[in-house]
Amino acid sequence: MKRLSSQILRSLSLVAALGLGGTMATKGWAADYVVLVNKANPTELSGDAAVDTIRQLYLKELSNWPNGLHADPFAREGGSPAQTAFINNILKMSPTAVTDHWTRVKQTKGETPPREVGSERILFRLIGKFEGGFAIVSAEEAASAPDTVKVLLTFSD
Repeated sequence: MKRLSSQILRSLSLVAALGLGGTMATKGWAADYVVLVNKANPTELSGDAAVDTIRQLYLKELSNWPNGLHADPFAREGGSPAQTAFINNILKMSPTAVTDHWTRVKQTKGETPPREVGSERILFRLIGKFEGGFAIVSAEEAASAPDTVKVLLTFSD
């Protein structure tokens, strides 16, 4: 019972955070997305600064968060609604441009794209495991996130 109460409180806190933070519009749960980070990550960014930093970290133009913590980006499955929204709204690129970017980065720096993770439970575990971990999830998925992650940014597609 205590565990259930704890989960309900976390879900309610996350819902409250979604309603108050970031750049989320009021289109409803289906179109809203969240960038989650490890709870231990002290980075506090908002608005354009958050979008620019997340974009640069995801594309591996930067390797560390502004606080010096190594970044560990994770992707959703290609073509999924969350990944598509992320590409369009945060990366501000077409899927072809993203593919071209990773081809170029692989050839010039030897870097690979972020690991694709389909299951939100595994994604939550990975973000919670790596202090610099971050990924996109739907707001609906975020409502069941464990207390090892926190919301950095919210947005609508």
